[in-house]
Amino acid sequence: MKLLMLCREPRLYSCQRLQQAAASGGHQMDIFDPNRCLLKLSVNPPHFQLYYQANRNADPILLDKYDAVLPRFGTSSTKMGCAVLQHFAAQRIYCLNHANAFALARDKWQSLQLLLQNGIPVPSSFLSGCEFTAENAVRTATKSAVQNNVEQAESSLILKTLSGSQGIGVMLTEKPQSAVSLLETLTQAQISVLLQDFIAEADGADIRCFVIGEQVVATMQRKGQSGEFRANCHRGGVTEKIQLTQQEKQIAINATKAIGLDVAGVDLIRSKQGVLVLEVNASPGLEMIEKTSGIDIATQMISFIERKVTESVNIL
Repeated sequence: MKLLMLCREPRLYSCQRLQQAAASGGHQMDIFDPNRCLLKLSVNPPHFQLYYQANRNADPILLDKYDAVLPRFGTSSTKMGCAVLQHFAAQRIYCLNHANAFALARDKWQSLQLLLQNGIPVPSSFLSGCEFTAENAVRTATKSAVQNNVEQAESSLILKTLSGSQGIGVMLTEKPQSAVSLLETLTQAQISVLLQDFIAEADGADIRCFVIGEQVVATMQRKGQSGEFRANCHRGGVTEKIQLTQQEKQIAINATKAIGLDVAGVDLIRSKQGVLVLEVNASPGLEMIEKTSGIDIATQMISFIERKVTESVNIL
């Protein structure tokens, strides 16, 4: 097969591992930055074309057709990356995570709404309009946390920007006054943010599940450094192996399906209310979870693509 990965940083561990796994399977994989693409639509006959400019001084080249596309772009490339994905999907080329699902996963609030709509447990969360006062938003969120018997509910709340990754845009406020001040500042800057219960009993730990299709292929527990509530590895968190219950695995699979993804990193947290889904990541990193679990996730992803492409060919 001829594969295309959409990624701005080809040197990243995940990109290198997937390219190696593709080569081991006898496939060619190109890695292109979606922000360097030019999309063309023509009407007679209906036609989709894509040009790529490797650098500012290079002449654009018309790309050949690919058998499948792997999206691995970051939040700064979401809009153009999804446009490129849709361009390929319109040509009936298989995309490992479709544009609509990818964009949905990047919006923390809309993805939480859809998860709860599908019966998947999430932390109590609040999103206020720009004319709803920050003081009332924080008071309502804090009152709800007390009613839910959340530890330290009288003071602590999590604030999250609607887009962001690797722990960026996630803030812990230990006093209501701090939450009000921060929410007012972000609202004034026209940055949308949600409020969420702080799950103190998790002790700075969460669980990353790597889902491919309808299977959890690898897991790890992440724990933040002393004094750090975020468990993300990019924030200095440490990882270890962990065994999940069948119920926890099923929740991760259901969350992936609810968002409409084929591959996802699902973050879970164990609370007094049971296991909750914090987030569903459409482009989960491979490095720490492969090294922690000892599982070759990259090869499993390529094998999944092989099956999907074969199925699509048989259908056609």
